[in-house]
Amino acid sequence: MTRSWRDKLPRVLIGGLLIAVVVAIVLEVETEKDVGGTTPADIPSTTLESRTFVVGQGPRDVVFDGEKLWVAETEFGTVTSHGLDGQRLDTADVGGSPGTLVTGAGFIWALDDEDGSVTQLDPSANILRKFQVGVEPLGMEFLGDHLWITDPERGSVSQISLQGGLTTQLEIAGSPGAITRTPEQVLVVDGEFQTVTGIDPGGEVVGTFKYPAEIELDGFSYVPGVPTAFLSTPNALWIAFSNLGQVMRLTPAGTYTGLARIPTGLVSMAWVDDELWVASTDAGSITRISSDGTLLETHSIGGSPAAITYDGENAWVVDDQKNGLIMLLQTDSTP
Repeated sequence: MTRSWRDKLPRVLIGGLLIAVVVAIVLEVETEKDVGGTTPADIPSTTLESRTFVVGQGPRDVVFDGEKLWVAETEFGTVTSHGLDGQRLDTADVGGSPGTLVTGAGFIWALDDEDGSVTQLDPSANILRKFQVGVEPLGMEFLGDHLWITDPERGSVSQISLQGGLTTQLEIAGSPGAITRTPEQVLVVDGEFQTVTGIDPGGEVVGTFKYPAEIELDGFSYVPGVPTAFLSTPNALWIAFSNLGQVMRLTPAGTYTGLARIPTGLVSMAWVDDELWVASTDAGSITRISSDGTLLETHSIGGSPAAITYDGENAWVVDDQKNGLIMLLQTDSTP
């Protein structure tokens, strides 16, 4: 769910790239950080078991292509594939600082928001081409045989062909940043004017709507600020505001339905077994939210989980502090 807003933290190089596995039980623990809301008393408690596999330095994104996991090892300038047992498979040396990954049309696409390029890889991690996509590209999605790239500095959304050519460039008012997709369109959120814009596979704007420009919290009004993550799920749209430590839930038509508290700081979101899972980098936690927006539980897992994905059975995060690819498994811990 990389990204020009991420801090460049100092790293410690892990010698070698042989996979090491650590098995741990992640329990609920006390923390001084803002870890979000408390678990409702009538919600069964869940424990997350974790298994960690060592990857290259500074992993910043992870995606699942239907068969394998792909990890952006940002500080190594590499993209690696992994099996669902965590084993390392293939490596592509793409150079630079690959930080955002998407899959589409049988390819893996790695965005480097520092040099404004995208690298296209085949399923065996062979580099097919590398091309420029913007000044300071921020968000990337794939829909309709095209890449979609947001560039808030230029106020644009670019539609890119499979061959890396610019098909359409749309000027979007404000600073279009976080992007997600539905089966029918890509959706781009702009925090400057509090709008969501829908674009169809042909590059036509199909509509816009506004989300609340102010949020009432504890008797005070807050401006949401910059949306730092955006996700479309079967029955909702979710916008994360890292500065407030909140996730806003909207209907697919854009109607505001409520907020769920999450830790403050950078986040990534994934839809996991009919729940929204929010990985919080600064707090080292996973927050689980039900499909109707009810906060279920916040799990402290430590480290700095930078991105999260789901393979249909297990959730996975990459931790750019531990240099790890971590499998998360749920177990019922209710007495």
